[in-house]
Amino acid sequence: MAERVTTKEALKKLDAQLECSLCLDTFKQPKLLPCFHVFCKSPCLEKLVTKDGRSLTCPTCRHIVPLSERGVAGLQSDFHIDHLFEIQDAFNKAEDDNDRNCGSCEEGKATGYCNDCGDFLCDECQAAHKKVKYLRSHKLISLDELNAQVTSLIPPQKAVPHCPKHSENALKIYCDTCSTLICTDCTIRLHKDHNYDLVADVLTKHKEELVSSLKPVKEKLDSVQRALKDFDTRAKAIHDQRATIEANIHKEIDEQHRLLDQRKAGLVGELEILTQQKLKDLAAQRDQVEITQVKLTSCLEYAEGGLKTGTDGEVLEMKSSVIKRIKQISTDFNPKTIQPETKADIELIAKGKESLQQACREFLEIEQRGSFSLENSHTTGDGLKGATTGETKTVSFQAMTKKNKKFELKLDLQAELVHVVCKNRLKCEVVKQHGQHKINYRPMKRGKHELHITVNGDAVRGSPFPIAVVPSPQSFIKPSRVVRGVNSSRGTVFNSKGELIVVEGGGATISVLTPEGEKIRTFGKLNNAYGVTVDKDDNIYVVELNNHRVNKFSSDGEFVAVVGSQGSGNLQFSCPLGICYNRRDNNLYVADQSNHRIQVLSTELKFVRCFGTPGNGNGQLQNPLFATFDSANNLYVTDHYNHRVQVFTAEGQFLRTFSQKANRQKLSRPWAIAIDSSDTVYVSENGPNHVSVFTSQGAYITTFGGPGTEEGQFNTIYGLSIDRNDSVVVSDCNNGRLQIF
Repeated sequence: MAERVTTKEALKKLDAQLECSLCLDTFKQPKLLPCFHVFCKSPCLEKLVTKDGRSLTCPTCRHIVPLSERGVAGLQSDFHIDHLFEIQDAFNKAEDDNDRNCGSCEEGKATGYCNDCGDFLCDECQAAHKKVKYLRSHKLISLDELNAQVTSLIPPQKAVPHCPKHSENALKIYCDTCSTLICTDCTIRLHKDHNYDLVADVLTKHKEELVSSLKPVKEKLDSVQRALKDFDTRAKAIHDQRATIEANIHKEIDEQHRLLDQRKAGLVGELEILTQQKLKDLAAQRDQVEITQVKLTSCLEYAEGGLKTGTDGEVLEMKSSVIKRIKQISTDFNPKTIQPETKADIELIAKGKESLQQACREFLEIEQRGSFSLENSHTTGDGLKGATTGETKTVSFQAMTKKNKKFELKLDLQAELVHVVCKNRLKCEVVKQHGQHKINYRPMKRGKHELHITVNGDAVRGSPFPIAVVPSPQSFIKPSRVVRGVNSSRGTVFNSKGELIVVEGGGATISVLTPEGEKIRTFGKLNNAYGVTVDKDDNIYVVELNNHRVNKFSSDGEFVAVVGSQGSGNLQFSCPLGICYNRRDNNLYVADQSNHRIQVLSTELKFVRCFGTPGNGNGQLQNPLFATFDSANNLYVTDHYNHRVQVFTAEGQFLRTFSQKANRQKLSRPWAIAIDSSDTVYVSENGPNHVSVFTSQGAYITTFGGPGTEEGQFNTIYGLSIDRNDSVVVSDCNNGRLQIF
């Protein structure tokens, strides 16, 4: 059962609600700020106005409140505070419940309260309320309920206010367009085309909307209240942690004190034993010297006494015995034996003193998890230099503090290897050893990757790290997939949808295949075409060797334009074979084979430039067949009869050449060329019917394939391309298929 609330206690609740939090006195002309905090108009709010009079800052929530020309006086009043004042007036009529008279008959003692009339009622008047028809709907509550609900009571219904512009009319209409109360005259003139309705008819709807709109506020308030509890919990945890760590400090230091005291007692004990031994040895030596002293003293006293008291005859008689004794004593006397042999040579050696002092300074440290510094921490290891498919690589991460010391506390380190093209994600193994972490990854897909490393949710310095994954020789033993039914395939290229465009039929047509290898459409009537490429809009360009020209088709296969004729001038060709598109400059690069050059066209098939001359020197070409670009925008050209690959800038400047394979072997009649996202270079060799693989710098990796009809073997390779998963598509021309590795 709820505890009974007296009138005095109810008044205390009201007084607390009606107290200004700035002056700590009852509100005087209370004003409501837009942030819904209430303060006295004067002097509280007026003191907070800026010098220019344009704004003030709420002292509770720091919300900046713009002011009109009227200043603080222009702020609205809080009807809730006004209602509480009205309820306070009603309560102040009596000091306690026993003193309350009925506000209706003014004779009986009040036992209840009518919330609609605002009157305290006796039992008889409450019964009368229930009998009168228009009073039956009034809300009657007991005095105990009244006291308990004092701060949330609804004040008595007031008369409907009148329009300030049409004083004879009551404000019974609500304009939804302007969100204000209006009268009937206002609807004709000022709110003619607005949406409005009677207050009584729309009140329930707007109350429901307001209640509904408060739901997210309540949810946020719940979150804030939970957060404040979390603050209290965290503060307690910090206090508890301090107590625990202080206890551990005392424990650890006391333990070292115990060990030092134990060592001190041991050293004092050793010192006492050594001292006593030395004193014992010294005493033994002293005994021998004292005996010598006795011998010398007795001889001297006897001889001197005889000389003083003896007769002449007695002196003469004692002479021989004294001389004999003196000789004996002199013979036995050794000056060295009378010196103490035992020395005061005990020393205290402070062995390891500096190390101990350093150890004491570093023995314990107060470390804060927040002292961990991503900026000072470092990531190292061979795993940052690249990897090979199927090979495990390791990266080390050493966490450091803001003081640039090793961070020893636990961290939440996460690592993930992401393929840049296909977005395949590989979770890395993380071996945690306090602040030292080992990150192991084993990529199964070749191509360009990124190693993402986060600590406590934040990326480490340098992350994501670019990781180029080159293929292992084992990845080319067998194709992952074979697409059959492709008639005498030549050049291939993928469009932005992942569809494969193939020149087939011995260079007579172009076919478009789905990524799975199903044929979508075939178009074009070509004469011995080889190379094909697409631009950024998926327009298709194909080179005809016999017609010495370049054709342009739309992505749907509609013919757009053609350029070229046989010759050596601009926009003339001699047996052109390959073509590639440069996304950087939006140009086409044509391998103008028998002119021994590269001719550059715009996508509108206009001449841009050309480079290359016949010969076998650097930058010279002998029947260039195919070309393609790497990620650095460098052009790789198969220099067919020079048996090499040459690398140029997009402007035609020579960079390097390569041809060397394993065991002093070299490329043999290179034909098609393709480069994956890790800049691994694939070159088909038409004579041996295999594909050789190099790094972008020309370092040999492996060779796969060979003549034959089995999977993994080839019969004339006229095209190479890379799909969105960095797989290599080989045009196995005379075997009528595409092999994907």
